[in-house]
Amino acid sequence: MQNMNNSTTYLQSQNRKPFIVGLGGPSCTGKSTLAKRLAARLGGKTISMESYYNDLSHLAASERPKCNFDAPEALDAALLDRHVSEFAQGRDIEVPIYDFANHIRTTGQHELLKSAPLLIVEGILVLYWPELRSNYDLSVYLEAPDDVCFQRRRVRDIVERQRSQEFIRQQYFDTVVPMAHQYVYPTKHYADTVIDASREISVVETELTAKISEAMQVKA
Repeated sequence: MQNMNNSTTYLQSQNRKPFIVGLGGPSCTGKSTLAKRLAARLGGKTISMESYYNDLSHLAASERPKCNFDAPEALDAALLDRHVSEFAQGRDIEVPIYDFANHIRTTGQHELLKSAPLLIVEGILVLYWPELRSNYDLSVYLEAPDDVCFQRRRVRDIVERQRSQEFIRQQYFDTVVPMAHQYVYPTKHYADTVIDASREISVVETELTAKISEAMQVKA
């Protein structure tokens, strides 16, 4: 509770704007899970970059899985940047809901994200765009070996996204890894801190909690 109290004090007592963290790194380094745990622990909110995939409803269903989802062009970066900027100003935002099974944005539905002392923006490319990076008070890059990331991704895509083993393997080695080399790995250069995410997630969570709490105290 102490960390959450510190987070609330940061915003309310100091009359500060929300503290924004960018949490980047390769696919399946634990960004989504860590963002949710950290937000719960510190009294914050999260935004997943993946909620901002472009709507592919204009394509035939059979063509959608062939798209490259790991390149910057696959995302509505302008909307993501606008939403993060608005949250940073203390405003509530409406996050789009993405249907991963059908590769489309759910029409007419949004997740209302109420303003909070802390926002964690997570995704493979959240450190890629300069305009998005300018919103962050702290930029974090998670790294882990490719084999660790692949095993985690395989489990996630089967359980959460109803993908086949063949599709998962082909997508990972044909697009995920090449795109990581081209777009994701270079963003490590922009991080304020780099974390070894191959360790137990509880260990990583504890380390990140301390780093974020310290950064919020310094800014306050």
